[in-house]
Amino acid sequence: MRKIILLWFLFNAHSILAQTGITGFVKDNETHAVEFANILLFQSHDTLNLYKGAITDSIGFFKLTDVPTGKYRIKIQFIGFAEKKLWVEKQSNQNLETGIITLLTNNKILSTVEIKGKRDLIQKTTKGLVVNADAILAQQGGTAVDVLRNTPTIFVDAEGGVSMRGKSPLILINGRNSKLNNLANIPASSIEKIEIITNPSAEYDAEAESGIINIVLKKGKEEGLNGAFSTGLGYGAKGRFNSSALLNYKKKAWNVGFGYDNRLAERNRKATGDRINFNLPSQYFLTQRRNDDRNEETHNLRVNLDFENQKYILNAELLSAIENETNLETLFSTFEKQTREFNSKNRRFSEEIRKSNIYEGALTLQRKFKDKNKKLSFNLTSSFNRGTENTNIATNYLTTNNQETGTPFSQKTTFGEKSNIANARVDYAQRLGKGTLETGYKALFRSVDNDFGQEDKKNGIFQPVSSRTGKLQFSEGVHALYGQYKQKLEKWDFEVGLRAEQTINRGEIKSQAVNFNNSYLNLFPSINIGRNLIDNKSLRFVYGRRINRPSLGQLNPFTDITDSLTQRSGNPKLKPEIVDNFEISYGLDASNYSLLFKTYYRYGQNTILPFTELQPNGVLFTKLLNVGSTQTVGVEGILTYNPTKIWNGNVSLSIFNQAIDAGNIQAEVVNQVTSWNAKWLNDISIWKNGKLQIIGVYNAPAATIQGTRIAVYNVDLAFQQKILKSNGRIGVIITDILDTQQSGFTWNTPEFNFTRTFKIDTRAILITFAYTFKNNFKERASFTMQFTVLEKKRRRVSKKK
Repeated sequence: MRKIILLWFLFNAHSILAQTGITGFVKDNETHAVEFANILLFQSHDTLNLYKGAITDSIGFFKLTDVPTGKYRIKIQFIGFAEKKLWVEKQSNQNLETGIITLLTNNKILSTVEIKGKRDLIQKTTKGLVVNADAILAQQGGTAVDVLRNTPTIFVDAEGGVSMRGKSPLILINGRNSKLNNLANIPASSIEKIEIITNPSAEYDAEAESGIINIVLKKGKEEGLNGAFSTGLGYGAKGRFNSSALLNYKKKAWNVGFGYDNRLAERNRKATGDRINFNLPSQYFLTQRRNDDRNEETHNLRVNLDFENQKYILNAELLSAIENETNLETLFSTFEKQTREFNSKNRRFSEEIRKSNIYEGALTLQRKFKDKNKKLSFNLTSSFNRGTENTNIATNYLTTNNQETGTPFSQKTTFGEKSNIANARVDYAQRLGKGTLETGYKALFRSVDNDFGQEDKKNGIFQPVSSRTGKLQFSEGVHALYGQYKQKLEKWDFEVGLRAEQTINRGEIKSQAVNFNNSYLNLFPSINIGRNLIDNKSLRFVYGRRINRPSLGQLNPFTDITDSLTQRSGNPKLKPEIVDNFEISYGLDASNYSLLFKTYYRYGQNTILPFTELQPNGVLFTKLLNVGSTQTVGVEGILTYNPTKIWNGNVSLSIFNQAIDAGNIQAEVVNQVTSWNAKWLNDISIWKNGKLQIIGVYNAPAATIQGTRIAVYNVDLAFQQKILKSNGRIGVIITDILDTQQSGFTWNTPEFNFTRTFKIDTRAILITFAYTFKNNFKERASFTMQFTVLEKKRRRVSKKK
């Protein structure tokens, strides 16, 4: 074999030296050439997206042509062998020779062989991170919220609120704006990956103040019939159940897929509230205790049709979701005088029923060209929501020993929504000089009709409350043009872009004489510059300007009276918030660990935040306002490690200081708090096909405009065992083992002091089972490939050579 390789070099030396690429040979541990092995080349700063690829020939030779200088990661894959990874650095325009690369075979190969290759939990890109959802075992019986809760750099409170670097991100589903963005209703088992973009470029919507979270749902792509089924059964305070099914058939140019999932859960939430009203001696102390029993039911259906030939790629997708929720809430409120004498007490019972039906369609057409840098694509999407929310409220007045007294007070509130969000987008890219010019146009349309109503029972008859009854009609259009130029040099890469967005919206409530119109044009520059350093290190600088437009919920002036003593409403006079983001990152990749370190600065003007005032009747009223400015300075670090064959994991740490200057609202309203959060995920292979995962999360208190948010922390434990020749997986999951996960806040003002906490039944045990066939929907944490005749044939061919 060595003689053959030597002769090949003699006859082909000239052609090898003339190429500015990477060449080498692949052999097995018996010195036989490995034919048809996949050679995958990744740039050091982007280990997710494939840069180039090749296949070994009959003597195991491969060549990757037109590879510029820089650092690269090479992966060699072939069935029957363990995946091989190595780092190389091309320091000149001369051809780089890797020499002979040896793949190790499994000595226990029988008629059927199972090969396992690990898929990283986290993969970095030039714009952020990609998280493989199935690698988080502890959330396989949960939802998208649970996956994000254990995702680096993401904060999720006990109520399911998601934030990045202290602000809410833009949520996309399959890369598009969608009405299906209720993360609590997306099962984790349906998610393929989550893309976290901390500083988006000009091609993305500017409405991403703190970044973008793009949730990519699973879809089959392999030939033939493929499918998967999973189910989970659990118990917290009450029972919960979920299941999902995926089926896909691909034949040549056509691909058809079907997906269904559901989630049924009975949840319990408890809330405590303790307030001191400094200027109300007769209502000085307020004590509130609340209990919520909630039934949740969701059903999601997805159908996709794909077609691809030499010139075009066509993708069509239909989605629908049915969401039902019933919430029974009991709230006890007790007022005491400043002398601690009893003043009043009441019990407020609310029966809230929510129903929602969502339908969405998406169509994508992409034109293929011989030049891979040239691209043309068209996208059309439309998403509809039809929902209702009806609440019956009964208030009973109580004595000190909880005996009913006086006349009960009854109320009704109604809410109906008809909404639509539609996108039309065209993107074009082509080579310009040594780089690529990308440009495009996007139109985003939103329309909402909301019917609000409140009725109070008087003299035995429910009568409308005119000030809280009406119809809100809202429409918004955002037209965007962008252009960006990117290029990869010897050790540098850069991307410079500019996005222009024209926003036009209007809202009207005829019965309330409320009318608002807004029209504004904004420019959003972006810069992304990367530098490859020595020893697999990289440095990157990113700048981007973003916008936070007031949503309909933030503009809606109707008052929520679910808690009659703590009410809130939107503000139709809100202005958009403009934010400038700066970020510097440093990356290091080694054989058994990788490190990503980021430092960032964010400055926001007209920041939208809630502001609460105490009214003379003892009611706290919260309204959204534009405060002066906020400044956030922070650092983030993610360490991924693999010290042994049986143990690997990652640790992430984020520290930031947030300063809020709201002097335009109230004199000396300035709050500054340093906060931090940490997550630690460990995977331990305890025996063959058995894996244990331990996840710890801690989020320290953070600043609000009038106080601080309390700490949130939890520990999750999961075990998974592969069965049925690794086509099946059974798991046991315990979430929030210590039952510590809760959320809340403390507000301190000259008028009042208020502390409120919320505790959901987050501690639960779940048993899950999943089964796949044709190996298409394998978990991302590990994949299985089987072969029989091919392995024997390969060995016979190798021996002949």
